[in-house]
Amino acid sequence: MHAVVNGGKAARASALVQQGLQLILQGRYEEALQVEEKALGLAPKHPDAHSYRGSALLQLGRIQEALTSYEQVVRLAPNAAVAHYNRANALQRLRRYDEALPSLKRALRLQPRYTDALSLTGIVLQAMGDTASALEHYDAALRINPNAADAHYNKGLALLTAGDFTHAWEHYEWRLRWDVTIRVGQSRSVDRVAPDWDGNPTTKPILVIPEQGLGDQILFAGMLSDLQAVAPGSTVCLEPRLIPLLARSFEKLNFSSPYDIDAEQCIKDGTFSAQTHIGSLGKYFRADAAGFSRINTPYLKADPFKAHQLRNRIAKQGRIVCGISWRSKNAEIGADKSLSLQALIPILSAEGVDFVDLQYGDTSEERQSLRQTHGIHIQHLDDIDNKNDLDSLAALISACDIVITISNVTAHIAGALGKPTLVMLSNSPSSLWYWPRNRIDSSWYPSTVLIRQNQLGNWSEVVSSATSALAEFRRLYTT
Repeated sequence: MHAVVNGGKAARASALVQQGLQLILQGRYEEALQVEEKALGLAPKHPDAHSYRGSALLQLGRIQEALTSYEQVVRLAPNAAVAHYNRANALQRLRRYDEALPSLKRALRLQPRYTDALSLTGIVLQAMGDTASALEHYDAALRINPNAADAHYNKGLALLTAGDFTHAWEHYEWRLRWDVTIRVGQSRSVDRVAPDWDGNPTTKPILVIPEQGLGDQILFAGMLSDLQAVAPGSTVCLEPRLIPLLARSFEKLNFSSPYDIDAEQCIKDGTFSAQTHIGSLGKYFRADAAGFSRINTPYLKADPFKAHQLRNRIAKQGRIVCGISWRSKNAEIGADKSLSLQALIPILSAEGVDFVDLQYGDTSEERQSLRQTHGIHIQHLDDIDNKNDLDSLAALISACDIVITISNVTAHIAGALGKPTLVMLSNSPSSLWYWPRNRIDSSWYPSTVLIRQNQLGNWSEVVSSATSALAEFRRLYTT
């Protein structure tokens, strides 16, 4: 694609377009957007300026505006496969899958060996529930380019979602070669200090590197009991908020913030025999049914003294205590996973049940409105920081009889503590692979029951099912 402009304006516009591209590559998206808009002031029909403007907007989360830019590129350069690919990418981010597919087909007609378009087609088909066709497109991309990291990774996710763990992990490993945000997540990556671990027992410690979010690290921590059996004394790096809880839970391992690892000194001293990412433990410990049979919950141990103290504060004779959490702050999929406290009124009206706030963030306005409007009181412990003090949150969860939550950190902690937990799930195409669609239970957290929407955005049936399940739990608990 190239601009249709003349003279000095053309040169200045082209220079700005390239400057904007460099800013995008540096992650400076706001600046890139401003530069590309200057270029468009000089050359309104410059396809690359529209394209890079769209890319900056996409990275800033302004998806609809990015789509407008990409559609302008399609009009200016209809025979450019990348223009149709970019349009499809924005459409799939907006979950307009039926519109994304024709754009991807056009891109592939123009460029049949376009591996990115094949992989994105797989993502769209997977979101539409057609896993078999999605896998076919990932495989087609990999036949063209066996090193296409995104195709491998997305194939791995599809296989994990389908429960095919035997074949999934080898493809899931490619996440480490593709997306730095997946590799680093909420923690800091650690420089290489030793060769990759091969899964064999070792008397010399290995280093486990953190990745992804808090919930993922808790999920993967379920394999640390397997690790400490074959590599005792190893060091596991985690998001710092998790360290007190996991240090209590796995006494044969050491825990550290990644910020406290001095890679240069570790190399000099030969501290570790090998290293691996925490998500990579799956290929050694959860590759088959035998691996899942070793899951031993609870694998997290809350502070027993603190849990006992909290139980005395929140429990009343003859009533059960239910912890409740209803929101996710995940930037991309949090809105789909969340619901309002008002939507939970059928649950919160249950007889013989006292509710405790497990939600992180400020919930005072919602709770006050609920009490004023409906007379429903949810206990909130001001001295427990549900976001930053995860050890105390775990003790509070332990003090409850049952937990009802959406898919968030609370769900992971409750499941890892072995607490009876009802997990309310959206029907979002971007649902996480460890909450299987075709089951009401989780292999990772045996104490959880999964209750999923039939239709995206409709929580009424989920709330009704959770209300009935809570009533049944209370009946069994009090008889």
